[in-house]
Amino acid sequence: MSNGPEKPPLNLAAIDALLAARPEATVDKRTATPELLAGRLRSMWPSGESIVYVGLAGTSTEHRVEQYYRTVIGARAPHAGGWPVKMLDPSTLWVHYGATQDPDATEKAMIRRFVSGVPANVARTLIDTSAPLPFANFIFPAGRRKAHGLRGVKEARTRGAHDRVPVTPDKLTSATLPTLPALRDSRLPTPDGATRRTQNITSGDLDRGQIRVPRESKSIFPTAKTRIEVELGNETFDVSWDPRTEGANERSGVIRVGKEALSRYISAGGPRTVEVTSTGFRIT
Repeated sequence: MSNGPEKPPLNLAAIDALLAARPEATVDKRTATPELLAGRLRSMWPSGESIVYVGLAGTSTEHRVEQYYRTVIGARAPHAGGWPVKMLDPSTLWVHYGATQDPDATEKAMIRRFVSGVPANVARTLIDTSAPLPFANFIFPAGRRKAHGLRGVKEARTRGAHDRVPVTPDKLTSATLPTLPALRDSRLPTPDGATRRTQNITSGDLDRGQIRVPRESKSIFPTAKTRIEVELGNETFDVSWDPRTEGANERSGVIRVGKEALSRYISAGGPRTVEVTSTGFRIT
């Protein structure tokens, strides 16, 4: 536990700027107001923590921070990851970084270390009590998303593509940590590299823009309906996941990618392999 502030040092002018840029923003499907948005941001802050956001750099720390400063509030590019940081008083913030030979593994280790260190009584105060992530981190390493209830706070994605830059070994992250043990909480995601098989891909699946996941393969996925990130080819898509566990007869889970996107990379035939990555899932 860090000796950080009990409440986030919000910049109310930045909140106003975000809502001016994104009037379509909502909080739990209600039109966002400065009061609603500020309240939701406060409920995402683990009291007493001083770490605001953990992330890796796609080229160098200097370039990533420069991208951050060039990204206008409410925009998606050049880099909108950790956008809630822009809602804070910048005079209170510092960027810490370190070199690592394995940025993905280090980022994962840092997030897991943070989550495992948040006291239970603090986690219970958060909007998503099972996701005590740093304030501006929205995704566990394997794709399980923080249930924050915010929508429309960034400009709409085009064609579902993500602007993430491929990572190479010489990249920098915000710190370097030794290898850490896996979290003991079974609700948290499966470690990176785990693989499972999908159902056979049918023409009906392609028409529906979906990939079905058999019951024995669901263990690497979130246990409830949510949004996940899925890599297909050289694109990353924000898609829906439905484990379909309701009722007496459990059915195959469904990843809904969309017909147009799915048809670019997947054809009818046998099953595909799903691999857990640091940010979601890769289907090959």
